[in-house]
Amino acid sequence: MEWRDQGILLSTRRHGETSAIIEMFTPEQGRHMGVVRGGTSRKIAPILQPGAQLDVAWRARLEDHIGSFTVEPVRSRAAAAMGDRMTLAGLNAVTALLSFCLPEREPHAALYRRTEALLD
Repeated sequence: MEWRDQGILLSTRRHGETSAIIEMFTPEQGRHMGVVRGGTSRKIAPILQPGAQLDVAWRARLEDHIGSFTVEPVRSRAAAAMGDRMTLAGLNAVTALLSFCLPEREPHAALYRRTEALLD
């Protein structure tokens, strides 16, 4: 199984020594998790910030597996929010609410479009 889409990074957490598990929100796949190999490296870690717009490719042997992501940055929203505490707090609140409320692997294209407009 594999797919490619563009989406908003909701959260990141370490997995083992060098990998990271990321949670993405995409218009076609909904909230989806996967492993990024080398996700804690100096090259990739700065890209994996909540709110970042990423082009992702997901691949797994079976659809039910967590799978792995390859990521390409499209645009960063955290850099712009760093100067203003309220903007950063809003960005973190939106990504945390989406992570908590959305069912996994269920598309919500209209909500995605509105979320993208809000974060921009």
